[in-house]
Parts: sequence; structure tokens; C-alpha cells
Amino acid sequence: MDKTTASRRSFLKSGALVAAPLAIAAPAGALAADDRVARLEEERAVEALQRKFLRHLNGTGDCGEFIASSDAVHLGDGLSSIALSDEPELELAEDGRSAAARCPCRVEREAGFAGDCTLERMARFQGQGSHRFAEERVLAIEFVKGRQGWRIAAARFV
Repeated sequence: MDKTTASRRSFLKSGALVAAPLAIAAPAGALAADDRVARLEEERAVEALQRKFLRHLNGTGDCGEFIASSDAVHLGDGLSSIALSDEPELELAEDGRSAAARCPCRVEREAGFAGDCTLERMARFQGQGSHRFAEERVLAIEFVKGRQGWRIAAARFV
């Protein structure tokens, strides 16, 4: 055997020895990338549920299809509309089974006149039996992932 054949063979052997640890590390890197993609998909699903929840609150008010339990939502009386005033802060749990969001928003409420004074009677007679007002609040929503996908476990103003 000549020297060039021997050096080529040793070069290939040493290249294979150097590449072996990289081949083992590559699947671990691919798994980490898959975890990041799965986490991003979960975050997107929670954000979509949050938008759907707000659309239903401002529209029909019926959110039963994506609420975990009947007593999960406590937003107070006289709620007319909710408008986000800034980007929500979303935190996905490490296990990927729960999440929490805090949404700064502008809340419009309507309170009916309950008194019996002359001004309130006149307002009711003219078809204005309530007072509308707006306030800045933070909506805290907790999400939980079950067999049917993501659901809202709790929603309240803080």
C-alpha cells in the first residue's frame, strides 16, 4: 500500500470519529427545536382562544363552549364591552398544561338608575334609564388544557 491510500483511509477514519459526536448531538438539537415549535403552537392556540373569548363577550356574550366550568367568569354587572388597550402578557406553564394572561383593557359598563328622584324619573321617561361609563382595568385569564383542547379556567378583573 502506498502512503496516499493509507493517509486517505486514516483521514476518513478520523473524520468519522469526529463526526460521530455531532451525529449524536443533532437529534437532541432537533428535539429541542421540536419542543420550541410545540410551545409556540400552544401559545398561538391560547392567544386565539383569548381573542375568541373577547369577541364573544363583546358580541353574543355566550362563552359556554370554551369555558371550563360555569362559575369560571366573574366580570361584574353591567358589562357592555371590553377593548384591549395594550398587548396581553401571556405566560405558558413549563408543563404546557396551563397558561395565564394579563390584558390591560378599557371596560365599558352600563348602570341602571335605581332611585326615584325627579331627574331619574325624567331620564327613564325619555328612554335613558341607565348611565354608561368607562374604566381602565386589567383582565386576568387563566387557561387549562384538557382533552378537548384549551379552555378558560377563570377570568376576572384585577
